[in-house]
Amino acid sequence: MNRRTGTVLTALGVVFAVAASVLPAGGAGAAALPPERELRQVVGDAMQDRLGAQARSGYGLAASAKLEVLVEPQRWSANRAWTFGSSVFLIPRGVETAPVVSLFVARRTGSTWQVGLQGTPAFAALSHRAPSAVVKDAERAPFARTASPEPRAATGLSLPWQRNAGWAHWGVHGNSGASRPYNSIDFYGGDGNVRASRAGLMYRHCTSGGRWPHITVMHDNGYTTGYYHLRDTTGKPSGSAVAHGEYLGRIAEELPCGGSANGDHTHWTLWTGSDGNTPVAVRGKEIGGWTWYEGASSYQGYAERGSTRIHRNQCCDLINYGGGGDPGTFFENTSDLDIPDQGQAESSITVGGISGNAPASLTVFQDVHHTWRGDLRIDLIGPSGRAYRLRGPDPDDNGDVIHETDTVDASAETANGVWKLRVTDTSVNDSGHIDAWSLTF
Repeated sequence: MNRRTGTVLTALGVVFAVAASVLPAGGAGAAALPPERELRQVVGDAMQDRLGAQARSGYGLAASAKLEVLVEPQRWSANRAWTFGSSVFLIPRGVETAPVVSLFVARRTGSTWQVGLQGTPAFAALSHRAPSAVVKDAERAPFARTASPEPRAATGLSLPWQRNAGWAHWGVHGNSGASRPYNSIDFYGGDGNVRASRAGLMYRHCTSGGRWPHITVMHDNGYTTGYYHLRDTTGKPSGSAVAHGEYLGRIAEELPCGGSANGDHTHWTLWTGSDGNTPVAVRGKEIGGWTWYEGASSYQGYAERGSTRIHRNQCCDLINYGGGGDPGTFFENTSDLDIPDQGQAESSITVGGISGNAPASLTVFQDVHHTWRGDLRIDLIGPSGRAYRLRGPDPDDNGDVIHETDTVDASAETANGVWKLRVTDTSVNDSGHIDAWSLTF
């Protein structure tokens, strides 16, 4: 078969790197940039290239406007060769919006920083190789998901306050007011305690920009929710798991990433995409048991549930009925398992607590790394021993990573029992491993 050349990171083609010999202002002969300062420069350049245009649009700025990037390394390896952190486009004074953010993983090799921004193949590859002090084991599978999910009407998200309680004041708008799409809702009132709209991994941004950080939560169904302007925020560190409805902070006018605010509230935002930075219009989406719609102008709109329609500030509290569509029951195996050359690997998940048979739309997510993925045949093995083909070999597919979600009609299987992901290497010269996989019933 054909063989690839170069390292995995080179083949991915999206690593941003700058040699340590880059000189600061001052001309030839000046000292090289210190490694941490150089890291901030490389990440900042990557942000401008990948997300600069989106940030200007989302902030309501001209295409030529300058943006400042705040780069915050949050975890380091013992030898300072690896780091994980957050990067943010700071919001100009007077602009009422939520920040555009990106997580990053970076590795220093010799005189070069290799940087992967969230959602890129480089981010997935570096996240897999990073030591556990830099990327937590629980983060490796979600960080590897570089494919953008398709937004759905039933988001599986609740409103950001206690279930069965009501808040009276809100308004649908774009991230910077009239900007499109309208992916934001300002929420006021109630008890003021802001809670996670769904379980997920929580991240802190602009931690050096004020006492209280900006918070985002990366959810298992491909959505990311943002919560700006909070105070008294949770003390959990970035990357911590939070439960559905877990306390995140209190409504306020805090501006850790810049901008402006008018009255205590949370600027709640809805995003999707592998990088968590694709704004999703709330129009037609089910959130908290209500379907949301825009008004004739920003900060208006209404919510419907059955025959009930409530307009902004019309009459009464909007009750949070929870997560809308049933997100299903989730089982995962995140233990690495080697796939030998011309061999086979089987990773198991034991399912319990599900009555009856498996669904006709059983969701199977696969995170498999291999130096020639076209060699692989992948099957889901049910408790009965029946095999369900997920992927066949393709000798011309020389990619490195499989991040795929398949739907299987497994209704003939009893749900409870041992399910297996069987990965078979059908050709010579390459090997890999199962990084993680999951089932959603």
